[in-house]
Amino acid sequence: MNNSRIEIESVSLQLEADSFPAESFRQREAQLVKLIAAVKSVFESKAWSSLKTELFEGLTDRLQRELLSESKKPTPDTNKLNRLSGQLQWAERYSDLQKLEQEFKAELAIVKSKLYGKTEKLG
Repeated sequence: MNNSRIEIESVSLQLEADSFPAESFRQREAQLVKLIAAVKSVFESKAWSSLKTELFEGLTDRLQRELLSESKKPTPDTNKLNRLSGQLQWAERYSDLQKLEQEFKAELAIVKSKLYGKTEKLG
């Protein structure tokens, strides 16, 4: 295993994070707070319940089946595999608003730790 690549990547990521001014972290913090509030509001609405039932229910399972089916073909269509993979990633991220909210909260905790130097518990 080549650990030098991991070490180089972690150093470059640390340098990138250190080079951002505090103002950009404050802007991202404000944006994440708004996104979390918006996701909560949408999740609690009846419209989301209908949309989830009509559009997202079973979507990830269907995309996984299509992806598996295409990949098992003797000569799979790589364009179709890439398209299905992208659709599956999108569906997995946006069809579960609670998971999306948790992603935003985790990012917010990281931003706050950069700004204020402490870690906060996700809630």
